[in-house]
Amino acid sequence: MRPVRLTIQAFGPYPGREVIDFRDAVDAGLFGIYGQTGSGKSTIFSAMTFALFGEPAKIEQDAPSLRSDHADADVQTEVEFVFDIGERRFVVLRRPDQMRPKQRGEGETRSLHEAFLFDARGMAPDEIRDGHRGKVVAEKKVRDVDTAIAEILGYGPDQFRQIVLLPQGRFETFLSANTKDRLAILRDLFDVSLFRRLAERLKIDAETAERHVLQEREVCARRLAAEGFESTDALANGITEAEARHVQLLGSEEAARNAFAATQAALQTAEKIEAQFKAAEEAEKVRTELQANKATMDALASQIARAQRALLLIDTENHANAAAGEVSDGESALKQAKEASARAEDQERSATETLRKEAERVGEIDDLSRRIEDLGRHRQTIERAAGIRGAVEKAQAAERDSKRRFDEAQQRLIQLQNDRREKSEALGIARRNETYRREISTRLSAFEAAMTAAEIFEKAETEVQSAKTEVDKCILAHQAAVRHSIAALSAFEVAERELSHIQALHLASKLAPGEPCSVCGSPEHPAPATGAVEHSGLTQAFWDAEAVWLDADKTARNESEKLTAARSVLQERQNRLADFRPPEERVLAIRERVTTMRAELGALAPEIDLTEADAEIQRLAGEIETKETARDALRDELTELHGQTAAKTAQLNEMLTTVPENLRDSNALAVAAESSSRLLAERLEAKVAAEKAATETREASLAARKDIQAAETTLRNSRDRYTNAMETFRSRLQSSDLTQEDYIALKPAIVTIDDDRERLDEYRRQLAIAEEVAKKAVDAVRDQTRSNLQEIEQKRRETEEKLKEAANQRAGAGHHRDQLTKLRDELAEALRNLDEEEAASGPLRSLAAFLNGDNPQKLDIETFAIGAMFDQVLQAANLRLGPMTANRYQLERDHEGVGRGRRGLGIQAFDVHTGKPRATTTLSGGESFIAALALALGLADVVESTNGKVRLDTIFIDEGFGSLDTENGSGTLDQVLQVLSSLVRQNRAVGLISHVPLVQESIPNGFYVRKQLTGSSIETRGLV
Repeated sequence: MRPVRLTIQAFGPYPGREVIDFRDAVDAGLFGIYGQTGSGKSTIFSAMTFALFGEPAKIEQDAPSLRSDHADADVQTEVEFVFDIGERRFVVLRRPDQMRPKQRGEGETRSLHEAFLFDARGMAPDEIRDGHRGKVVAEKKVRDVDTAIAEILGYGPDQFRQIVLLPQGRFETFLSANTKDRLAILRDLFDVSLFRRLAERLKIDAETAERHVLQEREVCARRLAAEGFESTDALANGITEAEARHVQLLGSEEAARNAFAATQAALQTAEKIEAQFKAAEEAEKVRTELQANKATMDALASQIARAQRALLLIDTENHANAAAGEVSDGESALKQAKEASARAEDQERSATETLRKEAERVGEIDDLSRRIEDLGRHRQTIERAAGIRGAVEKAQAAERDSKRRFDEAQQRLIQLQNDRREKSEALGIARRNETYRREISTRLSAFEAAMTAAEIFEKAETEVQSAKTEVDKCILAHQAAVRHSIAALSAFEVAERELSHIQALHLASKLAPGEPCSVCGSPEHPAPATGAVEHSGLTQAFWDAEAVWLDADKTARNESEKLTAARSVLQERQNRLADFRPPEERVLAIRERVTTMRAELGALAPEIDLTEADAEIQRLAGEIETKETARDALRDELTELHGQTAAKTAQLNEMLTTVPENLRDSNALAVAAESSSRLLAERLEAKVAAEKAATETREASLAARKDIQAAETTLRNSRDRYTNAMETFRSRLQSSDLTQEDYIALKPAIVTIDDDRERLDEYRRQLAIAEEVAKKAVDAVRDQTRSNLQEIEQKRRETEEKLKEAANQRAGAGHHRDQLTKLRDELAEALRNLDEEEAASGPLRSLAAFLNGDNPQKLDIETFAIGAMFDQVLQAANLRLGPMTANRYQLERDHEGVGRGRRGLGIQAFDVHTGKPRATTTLSGGESFIAALALALGLADVVESTNGKVRLDTIFIDEGFGSLDTENGSGTLDQVLQVLSSLVRQNRAVGLISHVPLVQESIPNGFYVRKQLTGSSIETRGLV
């Protein structure tokens, strides 16, 4: 970066507008900025830093505080900085947050931070002014300007303060810093985040692999414990016992199945006999129901007979109805004939009117004949002009071809210009995107690592909560099992006492005086038990109570073991959770940020080759220049052809003066002639058609009147036939012994007469069948005895329940055996896979530990990578330090370090006079300044060489020269200035901020800041 011009207004101690032109000073190579203490020398660099990054040179200073206290209220604080990067020139303009007087009324209003960036390539500094700063790269949006400048420079504000502007005292701090602090500084300058992310990722992967194996082994142990086994050997014994139990229950199930089959057969026999009794009852019921419908069926037979007589009258009625239809048709025909006659009269009148109108248009036929003759004369004129027209068309074709080629050239030129503009804009966007992509990627890596740690922590929390739930569940189950066990024990003790009492009574009943007791052998029986021995089933009750108690006791022990195992799991998960540090944010919040960042990365345009894109823009510029020349030549050719076409067109128009313009085209003339001929033919045809229509409509009107007379005659005849048919129907109705009302009522029965006959026959057939079936059903059960189905069904259900219980017990035993076998196979496979996984992750865990500092040097890979870059910095620094110290000192790495923290970035100064290294803290003030200056210059050299985008054409050094001795008038100061002069010879400009007189005498060219009561101003010093 090479400064060109800095303009500051109402900024810091400068109340007015100050313009600093760096061109002559930078061309001189070595220049100074001088002035009294507190005059505002360092403010110049704050202005440059603020213009570029929106931040002052001092990190602790706020941007709004940069406004000058001496400035008038209506003068706006702003900074404009013109700078070059290689052959490109840029202008950046910023205005910080500030309070300004309101334009209306009293009081103040706040103006927000504004930033503008312009591409001023090819513009001289004097041409750059308000309203004319070049092409806009970014404006208004501060973030867009910051991103674009970081892309252009290749570094941000922190790096600018450390490699372009070397503040007073900053590098003495860096010189004496410990490894940890120095690592933080160098991490900002050298991007080694790849190594840090690699080490972090390997560490997380190794811990995840190890944790997974441990968790899975615990899962296997818990699965064994859940089944009541402490080892896989115990599980094998349990499988053997389960198989024996299953075989025993198979026999019990077979016996129960045989008993069920016997009761099932007895039930089927009883159900068959019961079905016969029910069939007899159902047959009698059907016969009774059919006999109840006999009266209805007799009435139906009478109705069928009367409907048969009415059926004979249908033909006579149909004949009368047909005659009535003929009367109706005759009336309709008469009405239609009258309507047709009226229409014929209307058509006759219309045809007569049309004939009259055609007679009035006879004159149009004469006009069309004359127009056809005129069109023939025009055709002869056009034929004579055909030769000239061909020449005109040829000239017009040549002109169109030239216009097409000119348009194509113009379109291609516009396309190339658009391509160049789009590619230039895309190049700028790509550069900004690249910077933004690097920033997002760095932050994304940090958040992804944080999200992984948070996920592990929340998973551990979830596991702890799950374990707590399981413990609570086990506690409730254990308490219930204990209560059940106590109740079962009490019941068992009661049954035992009752059984003992009955057994004592039984023995007492067999005691005889003088005979020994079968239990104790005593011949004397002073107090034998008394009571009745009629109680039965107490032995079975005792066994049942004992079995219930033993089962409840086993269940209580199992629940106790489950509770112990659950508490052990909870304790282990709580311990593991305590090993993790709680995240600052929950996973959901971090995941939202990660998703947003990934979306932002995905939304960015794909990366492109910036050098190749720039070369493509230059190529397009050359092609545009070539195309512009070709386009201009085509424009001249088009102008000439246009003149030729105009001359030939005028000659043709002169010849065609007598022909109307709309008929000068042969096609148009042919169309007009054809149209006139067609119209003439139409007029003649219309006249003939009108005469013919008048004749035809007169004849149609006469025919329609004759049709009316015929329709009237037909109607009279139809009415006579209807009267005769009705008299015949009434006579036949009277002879059938039926009234008109009877006939109408019997019409539905006539329709259904066949169905009714079938219904009556079907009833009589069903009644005969029902009587026969009822007789046979009664005979079938005459000697049978009905059984009690409920008792037989109850016995069958009892045997079925015993069969189900035996089958369930057998199935449960088989399922238990299969479950244990499956558990054995799954655990064997899982343990084998875990052994293989643990062996496979061994190298990963070793490598992760080594790269994260678990090595003899206690050095992680990030520090090692920065150390490699730091060696280059020290090497470049010693090239400056040697000449400035008469080759007495050389900076070198202190690899041993102190304490147990990070090692590898310590610095010590090798003293040639003593032949031993010494700590940098033992250097004098002047020696420390020289060493720090050499280190700063070396760091700047390495940063520029390792980062191809960074150009350090100009660096600035702020103060520190007062600590150098001036033996014989100059001393160490002279050596330092010689080294700085060598930087100038290496195409790098150096600006010094100093108040030391010898520095001002040695480097007179530059700027002087003059301090006054009303603020400071800047003067340009003359060059030597």
